[in-house]
Amino acid sequence: MLRALLFLVFFALSACSYHNALPAHIYPATPKNTKVHARVLIPSDKIAQKHFIFKDYHAKTSVHSYKIDLTQGSLSAAADALATVFDTVEVNPAKRADSYDFIAALTYQIADDKGDSGESVQWLNYSQMPYLETRVQLTFYTPLGEEIFTGYATRRNRVELNNTTAVTQRVESAGTMALLPLTAPVYAQQMGESLQYTLARDLAECLQEIVDSLPLNDFQARKNFVK
Repeated sequence: MLRALLFLVFFALSACSYHNALPAHIYPATPKNTKVHARVLIPSDKIAQKHFIFKDYHAKTSVHSYKIDLTQGSLSAAADALATVFDTVEVNPAKRADSYDFIAALTYQIADDKGDSGESVQWLNYSQMPYLETRVQLTFYTPLGEEIFTGYATRRNRVELNNTTAVTQRVESAGTMALLPLTAPVYAQQMGESLQYTLARDLAECLQEIVDSLPLNDFQARKNFVK
């Protein structure tokens, strides 16, 4: 009996974690009618926040942990966004800057609902999802380090739950320890997907806002002047 109980506890705890990455190519890359004829580097080795951890204490019977890797997905999204307005956009180490016309340094961070930046957010409220604040900044430089332009955008939203997540959340919250081997894996998977969707959507919207604010004529004029 004791062995069976320990097995249930071990299985439940082992199923309460979710680890995935922000998807690549989340930005709807629709090219603009006019592009800047320039090569842009997004440094791959200067990442402000490499991952996001979400601790879920909403249920009294279990704790869930989610880790979303941000690096590759955010760099891919930034490259797709800038490729709609520049001829060539590549993600490479900063040491290759001399081969490009402009450097676009990405700063991407997710803050908790208090507005404090950090890699880990804890959800203690049993009734409402927390707010997550996405902060995105693209700072453009010349290869010599002269700053040209900085674009900044934020989004502050609650985690958007899909229907399956909402249902499994209620079932898991109302369940008992004996049901955790059934409810915990399903809920953790669905909640992880909801987190990924929310982060990807807000990042794409922030990048869209920044791209729309770029002074493209100024970039082209600077490129022509240097040339």
